[in-house]
Amino acid sequence: MVTRHTPATSDMFDRIAAGGFLNTSHITATPQWRVRRSSLAALAFAAVLLSACGGGGSGSNSQPYNPAGQQSQPGSISGRVLSASNGQPVAGASVTLDATTVTTGADGSFSFTGLTQVDRVAVTIAASGFAQTMRFTTVTGGTNTTLPVQLVPVASTVTVDAAVGGTATVPGSTAQVIFQPGTIVTSTGAAPTQPVLVRITALNLAQDSNLVSGDYRTTNNGAAEWLESYGALSVVLTDATGGSYNLAAGQSATIRIPAATRADTLPATVPLYWFNEATGMWVNEGTATLGGASPNLYYEGSVTQIATWSATDLIDTVLVSGCVTDMRGSAIRRARVEVDGVTYSGTSSALTDNNGGFSIPVRRDAEVAVMARSDSRLSNARGVSTAAANTSIGAGCLVIADAAVSIKLTWGRAPSDVDSHLLTPQGAHVYWDDKGSLAVAPYANLDIDDVTSYGPEFITIRRLAQGTYRYFLDNYSGTFGPGMTGSPVKVELTHDGNTTVYAPGAGEGAFTFWHAFDIVVDSQCNVTVTPVGAWSATAPANPNQNGGAVTYCD
Repeated sequence: MVTRHTPATSDMFDRIAAGGFLNTSHITATPQWRVRRSSLAALAFAAVLLSACGGGGSGSNSQPYNPAGQQSQPGSISGRVLSASNGQPVAGASVTLDATTVTTGADGSFSFTGLTQVDRVAVTIAASGFAQTMRFTTVTGGTNTTLPVQLVPVASTVTVDAAVGGTATVPGSTAQVIFQPGTIVTSTGAAPTQPVLVRITALNLAQDSNLVSGDYRTTNNGAAEWLESYGALSVVLTDATGGSYNLAAGQSATIRIPAATRADTLPATVPLYWFNEATGMWVNEGTATLGGASPNLYYEGSVTQIATWSATDLIDTVLVSGCVTDMRGSAIRRARVEVDGVTYSGTSSALTDNNGGFSIPVRRDAEVAVMARSDSRLSNARGVSTAAANTSIGAGCLVIADAAVSIKLTWGRAPSDVDSHLLTPQGAHVYWDDKGSLAVAPYANLDIDDVTSYGPEFITIRRLAQGTYRYFLDNYSGTFGPGMTGSPVKVELTHDGNTTVYAPGAGEGAFTFWHAFDIVVDSQCNVTVTPVGAWSATAPANPNQNGGAVTYCD
């Protein structure tokens, strides 16, 4: 049983010392002016920066290692498409890779086979009632790469008379697009002959940086650069028959993008970028100005085309180096290392080289979460603090385990502190005050703990034991404006390449504990996840209270 207590300041700092992240300020409208230094200088160090495994870096200007005899073998990509709002599978979605389109099954699953090895490939996902997205992944010969996808439901559909113009908004949001008379045209440049439907969706990148298309890449003077976002908005113009519309040449519309970022402060002015689906890159066009009053802040600017737009800026980058191995300590080649910003909304990725080493560009002076995936397997997560110089993930490599389970928790700005708890078959309780261990029993660990809004928090189970794992959340802040349901809280459980999303439902009231699910591993090591979704005033009981000897599945 866990006794919840009010998190005093000293308690917060104790938790930081134990491995959590602490942001000491909140989002404000105070202008923040930065002198951006070119990330090219940092990337130049990639060739000489050695990883903890002794391998060279594989940053944007180096070639990843291709295992002998593997490049010529066909690879494959598979995954599931889920709704970002409730975690339910999206059946009938169209998933396109190059010129091939497949349709998701009842469980949201899709697959492509017979693929040529490539370091970066675009996959476009579209479904009725959802904002379209484009994700990037890797194909490795002889293996299947898993690609989890979450689609954001269209927030609002507004009918506009193109001849008159009008305003499309999202109820309860600052998201908005204003059209002047006669500025909307068909794909051939003609005036519309029927009402135009404006589909508008704000993307909450403070909760999940992966909800926006692309991988936060752009080009600057011909060189690759990385971005962070302060909010994004998907806008689509269509009609009742599925027609496509845009803005006429030389015309513009005014957009308002709700501010949504993990960053502590919001700049008064920020560049606007639109996503170019033909190149898979973000393109700078214009600027946006911060407006509104907290918590309803937004970026407003003028745009000349209909697309997904983001209030976005280039980041100063440093390199984070490290290595990836399996449980036997053998280097894993072509593992995809992924970085998720903790104190900013942005991602970056790289492939490991011949020695399992990597160097990946991330924002300087930031907190980031680093993890790796290879085929359907995941590594543990590592929290890294960056400064003005290149750094590493610390002692030891990221370890990819065959049967690993990853549990990722994210939430909104409030409550400020939501905590992950895992009860294991060994009787252990893994949480912020007893993080567990991946090297010895219980072989489960709270890899990253976050105490001031958004997350992410990660729990990894490296070796599964027969018995019951119980996972629940604690609203440690004890505040309900909003609570976990309205935050909103999202839990992503990934095992064997499949991701399932859980979100708290009705019944929260003044309860601070939410029992999300149980993971049951039977005597044959079959894994079953049982959703629970129960609220309570006290922590759920430990089903393994007496502990004792357990049998592991490997």
